[in-house]
This record gives sequence, structure tokens and C-alpha cells, in this order.
Amino acid sequence: MTTPMNPKIFFIFSLFLGIWSLAIAPVKAETFSSPNYRIQWGNFNMTSGKKSSASFRLTDTVGQNAPGAFTNSGFVVKSGFQYIYTTFNKFSFRINNSKLAIDFGTLVPNVGVTDTNIITISSPSGRGYLVYAQENHPLSNSLGITLPDTSCDIGSTCTETTSGNWGLSSTYGFGFNAIGINSSGAVTNIGTSAYFSDNTFFRHFANVQPPSTQISQVIMSESVPVTNHSALITYKVNISPIQSAGNYENSVTFTAVPFY
Repeated sequence: MTTPMNPKIFFIFSLFLGIWSLAIAPVKAETFSSPNYRIQWGNFNMTSGKKSSASFRLTDTVGQNAPGAFTNSGFVVKSGFQYIYTTFNKFSFRINNSKLAIDFGTLVPNVGVTDTNIITISSPSGRGYLVYAQENHPLSNSLGITLPDTSCDIGSTCTETTSGNWGLSSTYGFGFNAIGINSSGAVTNIGTSAYFSDNTFFRHFANVQPPSTQISQVIMSESVPVTNHSALITYKVNISPIQSAGNYENSVTFTAVPFY
């Protein structure tokens, strides 16, 4: 028998930008002045900027002291005005295709239903990023009856912090999976392999509704600058024959944090 249920999830996403400061000691600069201007700078180039043609793109600095990229264990130094262009790229995070709601429709007991959307992040400078996720409460209807978060199959228990296998039709609840994909949609697991072994592994969102003590959890991360790295988020729900009928809703929040 079809149970008249219509679970929906609504999404919120946010960006967290760190605030930092540097203590800079006084330095001497070259100075040029006239009645109309005053220029102070550490040095002056013979030429610098962006060059391009049909077959190449080049940024350069000519005349600056010791330009170039220098690396050693634990640090990277990029010396040269051409590197300033990389700082113009913005940190960004989005849910693709404007799919900000998941509607599972009418559910049938013991038949798992899934839906998906894609998140994409760019963190073009610094040391990568973290993406956190949480739910405001478990899926619930207007009477306060909840559809529990999944704990995954017996013998492969999952929580808000660990993933487990979820394939049995007798395993009920609501959960999700995140898998890194490339621009063509092929699975790479980049950024998500530390949290989900493959697309058969699920966990539930951290429930931040008091009196729960759960906190938002990382579901995707990398430690290097990236541009347009994506993850396919799969949401899954499966109800038991005794689940009360009704419209069940909650909200999921994704928070992207850059590392500098």
C-alpha cells in the first residue's frame, strides 16, 4: 500500500571567511615625487603584466629582485608581481542548477528513494577548504512526528561522523552520500574519499536541534587550492510500514570555509 508521504528538504548554504592581520615592520621604499605626484614602492619593473596570443598566455615580471616561485618543506613563496593575478580569483561555493529543494514525492514502505544535487567550490589561493553540513532537525511533519535519521545496515553502523553501507530495504531512515566528480560527472572521489568510501556508503546529517549535542560535520575537504571542484550529493529516504502519513520537511545547511 502506498503511504501518502511527501518528504522535502530545503537547503541553506553559507561561506565563512576568516579575518586575519599581519604585523609589518617598517621598510625602506624607493620614492619618486613631483609637485603633482608621489610614488613609493620597493622596486620598479622594466615591464610586467599579462601577455597572450592564440597559442599562449603569459604573466611576467622583468626587473624585480628575485622573481619566481620558491618552495621548501612547509612553505611556498611566490615572488613577482605576476602572482598577484591569482589573488583576484574569488572563493566561491554554490549548489548547481538552482536545485535548492529535494522532493521525494509519495513514498512506498521498504522502497528506498534517492534524489541528488551537486555542490561546487573554488578556493583558488591558500591551503584549500572544508565543507560542513548539518540539518536543523530530522525530517518531521506538522504534528512533530519524525522520520528518523538512518543508522545504516546492521553490521555497518553509520552516524553523523562516520559512514556505513546502506543497501537493505529493511533499513529505514534518512541519510546522504557525497562523492567527488569531475566536470563530466565521472566519479573521482576527490575531496570526499576521507568521508565516503564509495556511493554505497551513507551517513546522516548532524542534527543541531537542541537538546541534541551534535555539531556540523565536514563532508568534503582538500588541502590545496582548487577551481570548480564538485561533489554529487545523494539524499536517500526509506520508510517502514508503520511510519505515520504526512508531509515531512527539514532544512540542510552547507557551510564552506577556506584555509589560508
